[in-house]
Amino acid sequence: MYQAVIFDMDGVLTDSESLGVRVIRQAGSEMGYDIPEELVLSTLGRTFDDSRQLYLRVFPDMDVRALFDRFGEMMISLAREGRVPLKPGVHEILDTLDALDIRRAVASSSGPNAINAYLTGAGILDRFDAVVSGRDCRRSKPAPDIFLLAAERLQADPSRCLVIEDSPSGVRAGRAAGMTVCMVPDLIPFEESLAPCCDFVLPGLSAAAERLRHG
Repeated sequence: MYQAVIFDMDGVLTDSESLGVRVIRQAGSEMGYDIPEELVLSTLGRTFDDSRQLYLRVFPDMDVRALFDRFGEMMISLAREGRVPLKPGVHEILDTLDALDIRRAVASSSGPNAINAYLTGAGILDRFDAVVSGRDCRRSKPAPDIFLLAAERLQADPSRCLVIEDSPSGVRAGRAAGMTVCMVPDLIPFEESLAPCCDFVLPGLSAAAERLRHG
């Protein structure tokens, strides 16, 4: 039995990644940049500092902080309007964790304001025992720091934690943390190169809840 389950947020709990791709490209357009979708996808699961370096390789003169500030404003506004929906199965898996008395955390590379807005807007913030943001760790995924900090805050042994992730950097971080890793793909599909990092791959959170109930 797991001591704790640690969730990524974007693309796992909230259906925010596809929306976020559109919004950040819109923010870029406002600043005069045509941001390729592939560039946005390459930053999924990464902190601002890592993402900034990726953007500067393509747009050396870009004020990446201004881009992300505008993106954050737009996404938080949408979240407060209830326009950042939950992924299917969120309530089912949280109810399952309640029934099994398993602690749970959110470990997201997003900033604390975004995490609070998304989860509060969706009405689920109070269902988590801990929240760790990208600003709490020096290194971003695929480094294990964010998951190890989540386990520490949950007072859980990393080897008895389950990570649920959707991105390649996220599953690599979970494996580096020594945790059991479940990939639930969203925008980026599972590839065989990720197999060493995944203990199992499932189509959604309802399937993860079923696995928790029946082992």
